[in-house]
Amino acid sequence: MENYKNILDKLNGFIAKFYTKMLLKGLVLFLTIGLLFFFFVLGVEYYMWLNTSGRFILFLLFVFTELYLTWRFIIVPLSFLFKWKRGLSNKEASLLIGKYFPEVDDKLYNLLDLAESDSKSELLLASIEQRSTSLGKVPFVKAINIKENIRYVKYLLIPIGILGLIWISGDIVSYFSSYKRVVNYDLAYEPPAPFRFKLVNADLNVLDNEPTTLMVTTEGRIRPETMSIVVNGKELLLQFKDGFYQYSFIPPVRSTPFYFLANGVRSKEYFLNVLETPAIVNFDMLLDYPDYTKKNDEVIRSTGNAVLSEGTVVLWRINARAAEEVVFYDNDSSQYFKRSKDLFTFSKRIYSDLDYELATSNSNIKDYERLGYRFTVVMDAYPTLRVNQVLDSLNPNVSYYLGEATDDYELSTISLVYYKKGEEEKKALILSSPNLNYDKFYYTFPSGLSLEEGVPYDFYFEVVDNDAIHKGKVTKSQVFSSILLDDNQLKDRELEFQKSVLSNLDKSLEKSKNQQQTLKELTKEQRENSSLSFSDQNRIKDFLKQQHQQEDLMKKFSSELKDNLKKVDDDNKLNKLLQERIERQEVEAKKNEKLLQSFVDGFDGCIDQYPE
Repeated sequence: MENYKNILDKLNGFIAKFYTKMLLKGLVLFLTIGLLFFFFVLGVEYYMWLNTSGRFILFLLFVFTELYLTWRFIIVPLSFLFKWKRGLSNKEASLLIGKYFPEVDDKLYNLLDLAESDSKSELLLASIEQRSTSLGKVPFVKAINIKENIRYVKYLLIPIGILGLIWISGDIVSYFSSYKRVVNYDLAYEPPAPFRFKLVNADLNVLDNEPTTLMVTTEGRIRPETMSIVVNGKELLLQFKDGFYQYSFIPPVRSTPFYFLANGVRSKEYFLNVLETPAIVNFDMLLDYPDYTKKNDEVIRSTGNAVLSEGTVVLWRINARAAEEVVFYDNDSSQYFKRSKDLFTFSKRIYSDLDYELATSNSNIKDYERLGYRFTVVMDAYPTLRVNQVLDSLNPNVSYYLGEATDDYELSTISLVYYKKGEEEKKALILSSPNLNYDKFYYTFPSGLSLEEGVPYDFYFEVVDNDAIHKGKVTKSQVFSSILLDDNQLKDRELEFQKSVLSNLDKSLEKSKNQQQTLKELTKEQRENSSLSFSDQNRIKDFLKQQHQQEDLMKKFSSELKDNLKKVDDDNKLNKLLQERIERQEVEAKKNEKLLQSFVDGFDGCIDQYPE
C-alpha cells in the first residue's frame, strides 16, 4: 500500500496548491476592490462634507465592506489552506485532476472508490496497488497553474490610475485627509473656504525703522472683495492695489502676531519679527588743539564736520542704540571704536583735510547707518618777514634795518644769519624772542657782530614760528651784502664823496651862470614890451621852474658836503678851504635868489601864476 499512500500525499499537495492559488487571487482582488471602495469613501466625504451621522454610516459601510472582503478573499482561503475548515475532498480533487490529465480521467476517482471499500481481499488490495503504481508517475500539482493569477493583477491598475488622477489634480493632501473626518465621525468639521490666503512676503524679518508692506492674495474658486488684517486685536482694512491686498507697517515697527480675515474666513497666524537696527542717538567731538596754538579745547555736538587746526586730536564720543560696533572709515582703512555699554569712543590726530564715515553694526545688519563727514584743516602758515634797508651816507660801515614779522600764532625767534661771501659756514645772532604774533624790530649793522675788516659778508634775517608739529617753520629775508672798511678805505671813500659833491656843485654853478644870462635877456624883453605873448609866458614859466630846481639842487649838494666835513678833523686845511668855498657859493646863491625875485615881481602882471 506504499504506492497508495504516495497517491494520497500527492493529492494533499494538489489541494494545498489549489488553495494557495485561491489565496493569491483573493489578495489581488482584496487590494483592488478594497482600494476602490476606500477611494469611493474618501471621495464621498471630500466632495460632500457629510454631517456626523452621514460620516458614521459611511464609516460603518467602509468597515463592514473591508471586513467582508477580508473574510471572503483572505480568511476563507487560509481556513481551507490550514484545514480550519473542510475543503476539497480527495474524490473532488481527483475529478479536477482527471479533467486536466486525460490519461487519468476517472482512474484516480475509481482508485479512491476501491480504497474506501469495506472488503479488503487480497485481490482488491493487489488491484489498488497496481492502479496506484500506474498513477504514481502523474504530477498532480501541475494541474494548478499559479501564474494564471497574474491576469487579476491588471485590476490593480484601476486604483493606481485613480491615485494618479488625484495627484495630478494637485489636491492629493486634502483628498486623503478626508479619512480623518470619516474616522473621527463624532467630531464637527467645517467645510473648507472657497479660497486660501497666500502671503506673498517670503521674509517676515524686518527692520524696526523701515516701513514694511505686506502683500496678500488668495487662491481658490472665488476672490473676496475685501480683506482685513488683525494686529494687536485691531481689525484694519487692507488696500487692494496692483492685484494684491496690501497693508503697511509705519516705523517704529514692533514685533507682533497678525492674521487675515475675509468673508468670515480666517487665515493662520503669522508673526512679524522686527530686528533692531543700530542707530546713533547722539554724539559729540572733543577738539584738543595743539598746545602751541594757545587755543582752548572745544566741544562740537551732533555733527561730525569741523574746521580745525593742523595736528588737532579729535575724540569722538558716541551714544548708540542696539549697536555692537561703530567703525571709523577713512579712505580704504577702517578702525573700530572702543565700547563701554552704549558708549563708543575713538580718537585720532588730524593733519590734513579728511573725508570720513561713521558706521554702526550689530548681529542683524552690517554697516546699517553710514554717515559721511568732512574735516577742513587750517594749516599752520609760514611766518612773514619784511625788511627795509637804510644806508648811512656818512658812514659806509653802518646800515640800518627796519623789519616787521608776523605769524598766525606766535613768533619764536628773530635772528640775523651772516657768513663770509662764498663760504657755507654760517653764524646766527638772535635779535629777539617776541612770543607774539607780530613784532617790529630794528637793527644797526654790524652791531653785536665780530667781523673782519676788508672781508665781504652776506647776511639775511630769519624768523622762526612756534609750530611744534614741524619743529618751527622758517622764513628768510632777502640777502644783503656789506664789507667792513678800515680807516684808509673810509678816508678814500670820503674823498671820493667830496669830489663827487664838488663836481656836482661846479656843474650847478655853471648852469646857474647860464641861467643868469637868460634872466638878463628876459628882463630886457620885459622893458621893451608892455605885454607878452602866450608862448613868451610859457617860456618864462619853464625858466622859473628850472631856476627853482637848480637852487634846490645846490642847497642839497652844499648840505651833503657840510655833513661830510663835520665828520673829519676841523684843523684839516683842505676842509677849511672847502668850507670857505661853500660859504661863498651860498652868498652867491642868495644874490641870485634876490635877482630872481625882482624879476618875478616885474613880470607879476604879465604871467598868470608863478610855479611853486
